Amino acid sequence: MKKYKVRYQDLSIKGDAKQKRYINILKKMMRSGKFLMGPEIQILEKKISKICKRKYAVGTASGTDALYLALRAIGIKKGDEVITTPLSWVSSTNAITMNQATPVFVDVKDDLNIDESKIEKKITNKTKAILFVNFTGNTCDFKKLISISKKYNLKLIEDGAQSFGSSDAEKISGSVGEISCFSLNPMKILSSFGESGMVLTNNKQYFKRLEILRYVGTVNKDNCVYPSLNFKMDTLQAGFILENLKFVKSKIKSRNRMADIYIKKLSKNILVPKINYKNTHSFYSFTILVNKRDKLKRYLEKKGIETKIQHKILIPHQKAYLKYLKNDIPNAEKVVKKILCLPLHESLSISNLNYIIKNINEFYK
Repeated sequence: MKKYKVRYQDLSIKGDAKQKRYINILKKMMRSGKFLMGPEIQILEKKISKICKRKYAVGTASGTDALYLALRAIGIKKGDEVITTPLSWVSSTNAITMNQATPVFVDVKDDLNIDESKIEKKITNKTKAILFVNFTGNTCDFKKLISISKKYNLKLIEDGAQSFGSSDAEKISGSVGEISCFSLNPMKILSSFGESGMVLTNNKQYFKRLEILRYVGTVNKDNCVYPSLNFKMDTLQAGFILENLKFVKSKIKSRNRMADIYIKKLSKNILVPKINYKNTHSFYSFTILVNKRDKLKRYLEKKGIETKIQHKILIPHQKAYLKYLKNDIPNAEKVVKKILCLPLHESLSISNLNYIIKNINEFYK
């Protein structure tokens, strides 16, 4: 693996004291022997539902599972259409097609989120839901999405995989629509040490259905009422997430401080995230839009700086989804060629942050 002076991400657990906290969680679980559906899962579900102002939460084995179960719980089926974004990790669209529904892609704005003003033109009598993604941790326009969903009687599904802790002036991510979903894997703001996810809702019927669907469609492990698969969260991961939940606010503050330095010091030739200071941005990633993106990426590599492109191929340009490409997402096709994600993590020193900024600015002189 290539060695970098500045890594894009650093997931290592540094310090004996911090490592000991996680080792103690594992020891506690080994002593209890409650490795499956242990009490930590219910504790975590209650804590996250309270934070997100939801009545119910259901832990899952991954964020992808959360999306799949959310769509299944609201009754999405073959022949239905679900409006969504072309700029996301493929999980959001896979969840739609794995429920045998048809994804309908709507273009994005320069902030990389779905363009709410273009949704209504895509609504047909087959449209049953809108699945939106808070890309990079930046919230979509919740008010507009809620208004459109109510006007056309559509279910609204929030993909908050990248936006735990984000909010607009009125609502926190995880509280919007019929169902909200989180990914809690190691790269996320609130993280586990493996794959984990969470589904949240205020609808008791959906909640009960989600609980059954999560556990191979059974009630009390005995009576199968729906054909389903195993989507349970591991108890050990719930324990780790509970520990990380203690520090998530300080983590978001740290990421915002670093993002603020980027925004203030990067060259004016670079389109940086526009911050609405009435909102809270979790900064899952610090994504800029630049000309000569690939040349800049190679230049930074030579300087020992690792960057990423999330995601370099739009979903309707993926082989699996070419049949859904309608050639009506011009802005998504433009911005995807300019996206570059810069290092942003708690182990990033201010000196390394300034080193990144210095080299980017020199490239554009």
